[in-house]
Amino acid sequence: MPTDVYVSTSSWLDPVNLPRLKDSKRPSPILIDHMVVFDIDMRPFCRSRLELARKETLRLSEWIAENTDLRIRHVSFSGSKGFHIVAIDPDRSPFEEPDPVKREQVVRENRKSLLGRVIEAGHDVDPVVTADTRRIIRLPGTLHGSTGWACSVLGEGVLERPVREWISEIPKHETASSMPRIPPIKAPRFKPRKETVVGTSPVMEDSHEFVSLEVSSHVPGTKDRSALVAWLPARWGDVSESIERAQREFDSIDLGPVAYMHDGERVLAIIPRAIPRDFLMSRIGRMGIRGLENDLRRFEHSWVRISGRMVGSDWESEMEPITVLGYDSSERCMHPWSAPHLDLCKRLDLPIRHGAGDISGNPKASIRVAVRR
Repeated sequence: MPTDVYVSTSSWLDPVNLPRLKDSKRPSPILIDHMVVFDIDMRPFCRSRLELARKETLRLSEWIAENTDLRIRHVSFSGSKGFHIVAIDPDRSPFEEPDPVKREQVVRENRKSLLGRVIEAGHDVDPVVTADTRRIIRLPGTLHGSTGWACSVLGEGVLERPVREWISEIPKHETASSMPRIPPIKAPRFKPRKETVVGTSPVMEDSHEFVSLEVSSHVPGTKDRSALVAWLPARWGDVSESIERAQREFDSIDLGPVAYMHDGERVLAIIPRAIPRDFLMSRIGRMGIRGLENDLRRFEHSWVRISGRMVGSDWESEMEPITVLGYDSSERCMHPWSAPHLDLCKRLDLPIRHGAGDISGNPKASIRVAVRR
């Protein structure tokens, strides 16, 4: 089986060496047809996230059947973190435009309008694939080069069944990656160091050290962009009071949406936007989020705890997701999305509907295991 083979979502009169959209020196290509493709991914690669993606894919398939004239050709497992819905649009009117440039533009606008309806209905799809006439997707029957699992068209009724019932039937290479049951985001188990206290007899005492996972606020792949990842000040009150005050503050400066978590005492806020560092420092300083401001000023980024604390062999202050708020502010926010921090929110069970808009940075956040006192 070949690996990493892709197919165009469009049909062209001459598909070889297509000129770029803005290339005015070469004749414009003639678009003949365009499949409607929805890409649903739930990172990272594991069975529990794939099950969430399956449910979302099923929900979107039902929405398509009830709200559009599209005919779903097939649904395929991508070979990694999700699914592709491939549909045919029976409306041929966009292809009646004789001018090839305008024709492609009309088709793109048509797909963009459809994508907007899908996102507005609350479906978590890739905001780029559907409206892009130059997009390619993985070809069913070929191997995903990163996992070794085959991109496979699902038979009738398979999508309605839980992943655990059919995933073993998917073809894969003999050296394919194993699919973990849950996201691999837990800290390794090792014992913190001990301190010796000198007295009448030597005794060992806990040093109040703990181990946890920390994420960097920096957006990898950018020069001076940072997401807002910060623990809200304890003086803001309990969990509900902290969130209410934080949401008022973030709404006032058009930052959103905000993913909220708590560890039983304090609240962690994550805004997955690639925000200029100077802009962020000036705003959060006025709010009173001093820890993040000071770190940005001194180190140009901040390491922030995103897991419970491991003391000895026991976990303390384990993190619990609360909710995502501030989608109204998100519509007014002018900063691009931070790709790594969107991925982080998904991995922390707080997936964000990011919709349209530019996405900055490398796909993976910088995460480390830290020992602190």
